Amino acid sequence: MSLDVTSPLDELKKIAEEAHGIYGRIDYLINNAGFSQVGGLEELTPEETEFQFSTNVFGPLNVTRAILPYMRARRSGVVANFSSVGAWRGAARVGLYCASKWAVSGLSETLYYELADFDIKICTVEPGYFRSSFLNPGNKKDKKNVIPDYEGTAVRKAEAFLEAYDNKQPGDIKKGAKVILDVLTGAAGREIPMRLVLGTDAYGAIKAKCENTIETLDEWKDLSVSTDLEEK
Repeated sequence: MSLDVTSPLDELKKIAEEAHGIYGRIDYLINNAGFSQVGGLEELTPEETEFQFSTNVFGPLNVTRAILPYMRARRSGVVANFSSVGAWRGAARVGLYCASKWAVSGLSETLYYELADFDIKICTVEPGYFRSSFLNPGNKKDKKNVIPDYEGTAVRKAEAFLEAYDNKQPGDIKKGAKVILDVLTGAAGREIPMRLVLGTDAYGAIKAKCENTIETLDEWKDLSVSTDLEEK
């Protein structure tokens, strides 16, 4: 069976119905479709922006909408949405990709709570950099518009860094895949988590972001708590 996540919802529902008719049940949905639209946010066109979100966010959301009726009917199922360490931090040149993954993580967290009463498990997989073809030149969609003023800035420096980082990523695809399989099938011996962070780079980056966020909260607490209404 073939499926394009950017297809209209009605088409996705037909494919879901066909799959259910063949197999009689749908136990797992893995939303892994995605790509990285690269370029500075100012450089990217509205069309490029829309396509990034159509593929990375709206498509997986519609696929989930198409599948959920079959999981709700059985009061069971697992949905794994692939996000990224980029969901925790914006980055020059890949800001649109990061924003799309932020959205994926946010939607997944909402689904986690909305579907708990149906015993449907939601897991957001947030990997770091794995040694895959993701950073290969042919797998990144480059910007159509180039603003010369960005030469020498963080945007262009990030381009050079990511090109040099290709095929040097620390993550092992086979190890990552095994962890995902074990966690989603219960073989790991633990409850399926809301978030599954993969890779030492992702673990370190997310831990640092959490610590920095707490520091910022504490630093600005006096102003943060000063805005409530004064009850009489």
